[in-house]
Amino acid sequence: MKPLIELDVVSKVYGTGKQQIQAVDQVSFSILQGETFGLIGESGSGKSTLGKMIMGLEAPSGGTIRYRGKPLWVKGRYQRQNPGETQIVFQDPQSSLNPRMTVKQIITEPLQALPGGERKSKGSPDRLLALIKRVGLKAEHLSRYPHEFSGGQRQRIAIARSLITDPQFVVLDEPTSALDVSVQAQVLNLLKELKRERNLTYLFISHNMSVIRYMCDRMAVMLKGNIVEQGSTRQIFHHPTHAYTQALISSLPSLDPGRKVNTHV
Repeated sequence: MKPLIELDVVSKVYGTGKQQIQAVDQVSFSILQGETFGLIGESGSGKSTLGKMIMGLEAPSGGTIRYRGKPLWVKGRYQRQNPGETQIVFQDPQSSLNPRMTVKQIITEPLQALPGGERKSKGSPDRLLALIKRVGLKAEHLSRYPHEFSGGQRQRIAIARSLITDPQFVVLDEPTSALDVSVQAQVLNLLKELKRERNLTYLFISHNMSVIRYMCDRMAVMLKGNIVEQGSTRQIFHHPTHAYTQALISSLPSLDPGRKVNTHV
């Protein structure tokens, strides 16, 4: 199976001189076509910055990011190859949805990046209606505004927006961390179903090991801008080699009252 995304010694530095902050430090990994690759770490570890660099929202300070074998960044400029083929779902739907736009306007806005004919076909009323129903909403919701919905419903709107262009690759930046636990499970299951139906490839960013275990085929563990461990999710959960990974796994909740929990993560 060929890599869809490849990162080769990618770095990101903020600031200049003595005020520099190394957010990402020479990170390398690849994401295979059709898999869900998990990126886990504590807040400030650099995982969201990596997702933004892949999406063109942040420019890397060094290294190479390739999509289908072609560099995404050339001389500091983002090379958009096929508009709409990559999309992102952000952590907080309340801040990622424009409060002055209706649901219909929000979902169809990404179509503006597509050529005219493709824009019309993917924005057809029947297709839009089918998409909104597929994510668990109703036709009458299209004329409403974000403040009229719950957090879970807003995230479903964000997911629909990410799918309107028929992407191949989607960055999921902690898509359920702002939701109630019961709603989290519903959204995670929806994302799994959509991945299977549409043959999607995901980069799933999270600080929750249980979510990563449920969602991901392979994973990488980030600490202070570095990848300290990566491999298949099953392998890492059964045989973690780095102390930080071991601490993350040992801190997971257990039904065994006699199990010792390491809280020093």
